[in-house]
Amino acid sequence: MSNKIKQEMNKIEIPKELSERSEIGVSKAKLEMGNSKRRWTFVIASVMAASLALAIFGPNYFTNNPPENPGIRIIDLSKISTAFDVSDTRRLVGWADNVFIGKVIGQDGTKSIDGFPETQFKVEVSDNIKGEFNGTVIVNQQGGYKGNELILIENDQLLQEGQSYLFVTRHLKKENWNTLVPVYGDILITNEEAKKELIEKYTTAYKNEILFNMSK
Repeated sequence: MSNKIKQEMNKIEIPKELSERSEIGVSKAKLEMGNSKRRWTFVIASVMAASLALAIFGPNYFTNNPPENPGIRIIDLSKISTAFDVSDTRRLVGWADNVFIGKVIGQDGTKSIDGFPETQFKVEVSDNIKGEFNGTVIVNQQGGYKGNELILIENDQLLQEGQSYLFVTRHLKKENWNTLVPVYGDILITNEEAKKELIEKYTTAYKNEILFNMSK
């Protein structure tokens, strides 16, 4: 396995159970994450990650130009080791390098990490909660188009141009991008009141953050 995928996978957690999303919708599920008792999975076994990638993906191409009617493939990584309760925002913020509010300017590219599509977006930062981003940054989202398919992690929809989100990200120095946490690292902001509530919630979480211990 390449160092690139090891770095990428070692820096990301995946939600374990997301069955409620189909009942309440993607956006609402994200906004109601504070009431959730779902758990994240942390990908630490390189052999497991390599086997998963080989089992799922073939040699088809990746594309920045989405097909008109793509098939959708949902990747479920919930059976890999449990890390922490995502409803505890103190732990989520403690895991992150940056937590911020930003508006998606547009897609910046698509890259394959050992056969897995990842999509990059330009995001204009408006408010920092943790970290000190200025201007425009590159946010990387796991998932994207592969041939005639749209591949999503746990049905986490790709970021939409013109929309604002609260982002929870971790920096990958080699690629100089900031990978968001699937599902709970891209919380859609629907209005100013929701934005204010999110800033207050995550500012409090930052003040009381519980740093993530990579050795556990």
